[in-house]
Amino acid sequence: MAAQRRSGSAHSRGRTAGIVGALVGLVAAGAAVGVTASRTAGRRVGAGEVARPRLGKATDAELRQDDPLGGAARAADRTALVQADDGVLLSVEEVGPRDAPLTVVFVHGYTLSMGSWAFQRRTLAAELATANGHRPDARLVFYDQRGHGASGRGTAESSTIEQLASDLLAVLDARVPRGPVVLVGHSMGGMTLMGLAALHPELFGSRVVGAALISTSSGNLAELNFGLPDLLTRVRAAFLPVAAWTMRRTPVLAEHTRRVAADLVSAVTRSLSFASPAVDPALTRYVDAMISGTPVDVIAEFYPALAGLDQTGSLEPLRRIPTLVLTGDADKMIPKEHSELIVERLRAEGNDGVEFVVVPEAGHMVLLEKPDVVSDALTRLLRRAGAAALG
Repeated sequence: MAAQRRSGSAHSRGRTAGIVGALVGLVAAGAAVGVTASRTAGRRVGAGEVARPRLGKATDAELRQDDPLGGAARAADRTALVQADDGVLLSVEEVGPRDAPLTVVFVHGYTLSMGSWAFQRRTLAAELATANGHRPDARLVFYDQRGHGASGRGTAESSTIEQLASDLLAVLDARVPRGPVVLVGHSMGGMTLMGLAALHPELFGSRVVGAALISTSSGNLAELNFGLPDLLTRVRAAFLPVAAWTMRRTPVLAEHTRRVAADLVSAVTRSLSFASPAVDPALTRYVDAMISGTPVDVIAEFYPALAGLDQTGSLEPLRRIPTLVLTGDADKMIPKEHSELIVERLRAEGNDGVEFVVVPEAGHMVLLEKPDVVSDALTRLLRRAGAAALG
């Protein structure tokens, strides 16, 4: 009997440790380069519309509540599935004509989806991908990274920046086989761009004629403190391996923990994603809805690749093309110092093709928080890249 009690006690302690690990992991891993988890578990958000939820079915009113644009969003002109080199299917949406002189490919961040570009999709589609009395200037291509949004999921071993870079190349080969391309990446999406530069530097300056790196980093992410005091940062670092293991091995428990702690992690989402004091609560719900479509074990599987990132050497190819580096001045996830370091390296050897924009009162989700500033900066980049590539 005593042995049974000891066994039961040990099981209880193990279960408690697993729950605590999962909670810490959801906050720490989600914060590491993206945002954290959600109160609306099971929903996936597509650009301009909310896709069919993963678990159960939300009401139309709930789906509209999560979408900051609603009926004002620009619907896709075309949708497609692109097969990655390991067979994973990537969900793609396009806006604008196939024969536009310039194509812009948008790559989203960790735990998010192509829906994170909702405001840029609406604005740039109206300004550049619509026949406003003349031929449209650009075609916009959006896709969900593997394991995110509506795309398929690969193995744990394929959760690497190198694989994401190969996926981006697959999208380019399938959907943009000809013509100049500008790549736009946010957070992990920016790392994906740098990963492509490392794998295929020959593309930059020939096929890829411009790039935007938004709220991203070339390395040293394991040292981030997310604005936490030193003590909490040390606690987070100690618990993270346990939490990541818990999320990979017991995802059902971790998903349950994510739901139980919904209010807490939603508050963390708000704090770590945005900086403006009057940010619309609907934006927090929108980010929550995107993250909730990312399984906790996918979050855990990608975290080591991000924490161990070192893309310093892959910046050299970007010196050949017009580049935008943009960050919020109050980004707690990836502080602006990471963008400053990227700019310093890009401007080496007298390169003057870099525009550096620091957005006041903006956090990691600057593309949702200050969408007009981001869209204006992207428009300038596209004008520069288009002029250089098309004459």
